[in-house]
Amino acid sequence: MAKVTCVDVSEFQQNIDFNKMKNDGIKAVIIRAGYGREVSQKDSMFESHYRNAKSAGLKVGAYWYSYADSINDAEKEAKACLECIENKYFDMPIYYDLEDYSMVKLGKTKLTAIAERFCETIKKSNYRVGVYANLNWFNNCLDYDELKRKYSIWLAQYNDRAELDCDIWQNSSSGRVNGYNGRLDTNIVYDESLFNCADKSTSEKPTLTYRVFADHKWYSEVKGLSNIAGRNKQAISAIALKVSRGKIRYRVHLLNGDWLPWVTGYNINDNRNGFAGIKEKVIDAVQVEFSGVSDFKATYRVRKQGAGFWDWQHNTEKDSSQDGYAGLLGTKIDGVQITLT
Repeated sequence: MAKVTCVDVSEFQQNIDFNKMKNDGIKAVIIRAGYGREVSQKDSMFESHYRNAKSAGLKVGAYWYSYADSINDAEKEAKACLECIENKYFDMPIYYDLEDYSMVKLGKTKLTAIAERFCETIKKSNYRVGVYANLNWFNNCLDYDELKRKYSIWLAQYNDRAELDCDIWQNSSSGRVNGYNGRLDTNIVYDESLFNCADKSTSEKPTLTYRVFADHKWYSEVKGLSNIAGRNKQAISAIALKVSRGKIRYRVHLLNGDWLPWVTGYNINDNRNGFAGIKEKVIDAVQVEFSGVSDFKATYRVRKQGAGFWDWQHNTEKDSSQDGYAGLLGTKIDGVQITLT
């Protein structure tokens, strides 16, 4: 039999030593992010399991347990899941866990549509997706062929072999692995390309485009580090920013004023969510956050008016060299550069 290299865990498994697991041959862990339609149903151990598994150097995936009884419910579950996993990077897909007996009465057509709605909603945020179910569900409650055509398949079957073609086979619910003093689910990963972000659409660097408003006009668009947005000695009042994939938000600080609200859109004619800033007021700092594609971060800097650039910043991180924003409060800026790293 192929070797067990993956476990899945939830709040029901605590006090896990992921380093010992790795030394015992485990390569990956799939963590329950939560269940149901509400963000309040986030798994209480998700954050610590995620942090500790990443620290141990394990590949990480996630799953969401469903109680959906309609397609709309499935979308609500997907949106709750997205909130719970926001700003996390996964080496493996996000799986939709379909096994609750209360759902069987819905029938194969509706249950398959529920699975598709969840998966398609998650995909819109640039995560890879899959469906988890046992052999009975895949044979009798879901359109296995249709789901296999579109998504990764994680099969639960506690037997001596997997009877369906799948990427991951959950072969036991009572496995023993060093690092955890109890029984847990063990898995055999047949397709290790799941570990490598083989889906190029989720690993290639997105295109980032931006422009600034200064001297009573919008300057030309800049892509990545191809140029500098702005002109020497012309104080910037606003910025507009977009990415080809992933999630971006940004905001600016008014000179001798306050931070304005976060913006996610890109439209120089929309002064509510199309750009950050007020055309009649100068800014002195910028914040940018990016997530949702591999582990890319927004990397950006601004130029002091009439002088040079300050240090690069990464998302809104703070440490000895990171302020959480680019700029110096109280000092005008005349240039911006933004990329993803």
